[in-house]
Formats: sequence, structure tokens, C-alpha cells
Amino acid sequence: MSHVVFHPSASGAVSGKQPGILVVDDEDMLLSLLDVVLRGQGFAVFTASSGQDAVAIYQANQAAIDMVLLDVRMPGMDGPTTLLALRQINPAVRCCFMSGELGTVKIDDLLALGAERVFFKPFALTQVAAELWNLVHSTP
Repeated sequence: MSHVVFHPSASGAVSGKQPGILVVDDEDMLLSLLDVVLRGQGFAVFTASSGQDAVAIYQANQAAIDMVLLDVRMPGMDGPTTLLALRQINPAVRCCFMSGELGTVKIDDLLALGAERVFFKPFALTQVAAELWNLVHSTP
């Protein structure tokens, strides 16, 4: 298994703050893999296996979370519904979506909700980590 090392950008080094990411997915294996990879790349990681859990975790840890990575299709609250609930807490919440199957949702719909990226499963974990790192360290 190859390991990619990310070097924090100058902006990350200056702020001294470890970027926080909330990962929301109902697939336990993917949630665990993203947790390990993102932690290894310098993120503080919060995980939730449902939209309801994501809202509670975000409510309690909003100041530490810079980005939310949301699965589009989940039982109960799906990704778009979860994002709308998070926006009730913080209208400026930053979000990327991930999905293996969009169903009736269109990419344009996700972008219209304010998603910064849509990642399609299966994806290279380290590539997603690199893109998230760059997004978090850029101005929204």
C-alpha cells in the first residue's frame, strides 16, 4: 500500500490550526478508511454514520469543523437534506458531496446547494484528501 505525504500549505502553517472535517457516510468501511487517511494527512476528523448524527456533531463542534464531506444517498436524512439542516446552524458551512450513485439527484443540484466538489465512488482516498486539503486552505 503506497502512502502519500501531504505538506501543509503556508496558510495552514501560519494559522497553526489543524483543519477539521466532518465525514458523513452510512458505509462503515468507507467511513473508517476516510477517517484513517484524513487523520494521516493532518486533519482533525469527526465522523457520522447518518445525517441526524452529523447535525448533532456539527452543532457541538462547529468551531472546529472547516469542511463537511457528505454522502449523497443515505437512509433517513440524505446528503442534500443534511446540508440544509447544517445551514440552519451555519449558513456558511462548507461542503463537498460524495456518491457512488446519485439516483434522481443531479450534479448541478448539488452545486446549486453550494457544494464545492462532488467526488464519485470509488475514488482514490489520497486524491480526495489532497483536494480537501487544498479546498480547506483556499478562500471559499
